[in-house]
Amino acid sequence: MTDIDSDKAVLMAREFFKQSFYPFEIVDTVLQDSTWHVKALVTLFGVQSDRVLAIDSITGRIISCVKL
Repeated sequence: MTDIDSDKAVLMAREFFKQSFYPFEIVDTVLQDSTWHVKALVTLFGVQSDRVLAIDSITGRIISCVKL
């Protein structure tokens, strides 16, 4: 069972990404094992890239943010 649903994971990702990237767009949210993987297309200094934010689905803790 997960305490964090997909909507909450997306809200958490939006809060995280807006601190460092603008503009950004959430493009995918997948639950794998007990971790939400929220993929976003972000812009940093005019350059776009994909980032995946991993969020623990039970605690809501951000595990990592990886550039693809």
